[in-house]
Amino acid sequence: MDSLETRVPEAARVPAAEGLRFLEAEEVRRVAERFGTPCFVYDEATMLRRAAWFRALPTAFGTTVRYSIKANPNAAVLRLFDRAGLAFDASSEWEARRAIRAGVDPSKILLTAQEAGPGVDALIGEGLRFDAGSLEQLDRYGRAHPGTAVSVRINPGFGSGLVRRLTAGGAESSFGIWHADLDRVRALCQRHGLRVERLHVHIGSGHDPDVLLRTVDAVLAFAELFPDADTLDLGGGYRVRGRSDEPEPDTSAMARRVADRLGDHADRTGRRFHLEMEPGTALVANAGSLVARVIDIVSTGPEGHRFVKLDTGLSEIMRPSYYGTPHPLVAVPAADRPADRPADREADPEPVMVAGHCCIAGDVLTVRPGDVETLEAHPLAPVDIGDLVVVERAGGYCASMAVKNFNSYPESAEVLRRADGRLQVIRVRQSLDQIVANERMPADLG
Repeated sequence: MDSLETRVPEAARVPAAEGLRFLEAEEVRRVAERFGTPCFVYDEATMLRRAAWFRALPTAFGTTVRYSIKANPNAAVLRLFDRAGLAFDASSEWEARRAIRAGVDPSKILLTAQEAGPGVDALIGEGLRFDAGSLEQLDRYGRAHPGTAVSVRINPGFGSGLVRRLTAGGAESSFGIWHADLDRVRALCQRHGLRVERLHVHIGSGHDPDVLLRTVDAVLAFAELFPDADTLDLGGGYRVRGRSDEPEPDTSAMARRVADRLGDHADRTGRRFHLEMEPGTALVANAGSLVARVIDIVSTGPEGHRFVKLDTGLSEIMRPSYYGTPHPLVAVPAADRPADRPADREADPEPVMVAGHCCIAGDVLTVRPGDVETLEAHPLAPVDIGDLVVVERAGGYCASMAVKNFNSYPESAEVLRRADGRLQVIRVRQSLDQIVANERMPADLG
C-alpha cells in the first residue's frame, strides 16, 4: 500500500456542520436499501430550476446557455437539459456522440476539444459546430471544410481558477490559441475562406468574476480583428456555494456587468454581440448527492485522528484528492441500527477525518480547501459502522471524473429523483463481467 506523509496544522479550523440538500433522511435510507451503496442521486427539480435561472440572467443582445457535458454526461441529464432549452458544450468527439445518442440535435453542440480527430468531420457534416483551439486544428478544419464558418478559442494571456490547476488561461495553459497569434489565425482563415463567427475564451473553473470582466474587455478588443464575428462565448467555470462556510456567488450581478459591457461596446461601435456561456458545475453540482455507507472506524491514537471509512472514495469522487476541494458530508443513521447502539440524534457533531475505500493513501475526503496535502477534520454527527453518510455537491465532476474501476470497484448506480419524488435508475451498477468485457486472454495463456 502506498504511503503519503500528511501534515495537519496545529490549530486546524473545523468547518461548519452541514445538512442534506434535497433528500430527506428517510429517502437516503430508501436509496441505500433499493439501490445499494455507493449510489449517486440527481434531483430533477434542482437541475431544471438552475437551467431556468441561467436562461433568465440579464443579457444585452441575447444569451445561449450551453451545458458543459463533461460535468455529468448521463443521458437522462442531457435529455432533461435538452428539453429545458439548453444548448451543449462538448469537450471531445465522444461527448458529442453521447449527446447525439441521447437525442440532442448536432447543431446544438459546440465542440471545443484538445483532441479533434478525423471522426469529427462526420459530425460537422451532421451540423456540429466546431471551435478551433489551436492553429493546427484551425488549419485542419479549413482544409476539410473550406468556405464555412468556424469558432476560435483564444488564450487571452491570463486566467483564473478556484485553484491553480483549474486555471485555463495564461502562459502555463495549453488551451486556446495564444492571443499574440491572432494574425496567423486571420491568415489561415483567408487561405481557407473561413469566416470566424464566434470568439471563445474560457479562463478557468471557479474563476474570479472580476477577472471574467477583464476577459470580456480583452475579447472585445480581439473582435476588432474579426469583423464577421457576432458571438462571444465566455466559457464556464461559474462558482457555486458547495459548503455552508463558502460565500454565495452573485452570478446575476456578474451577468449584469457583462451585459453593460456589451451594451457600451455596441453604443461605441454598432456591433451587437450575442453572448454564450457554458455552465456545468453551476447547473448540476448541488443537484447531486452521493449516498455511502460507513464500513469501518479507526483511530490513530490520542495524538492522531478518528477516521470514518466509507464504501466510496476515488472510485466515485476524486475532487478532494485532486483539487483540494472538500465536499459537505452529512451523517444519516441506518434504520437497522443495533438496539444496543441507538443513534444519538441530539449529540453534537464531532470533528473526524473521512477516508475512502481505495487502497492508496491519498483517498481522503477531508482535506483543507486548496491544499491536497493537508488533512482537515469535518464535523459529523456520531456514526457507527453501517450508518450512512451523504456526500453533497456531488452532481458535477464526480461520477464523470472518478478514478473508474481503480481497485476494480464497479461504477456506481445513478438514480434520478423525479420532480414528483419517484426514484428511477438512470445507470445500473456495473458488474464484474462488464469491467473485464474488453480484456482478451492470449491463446498460450489460456
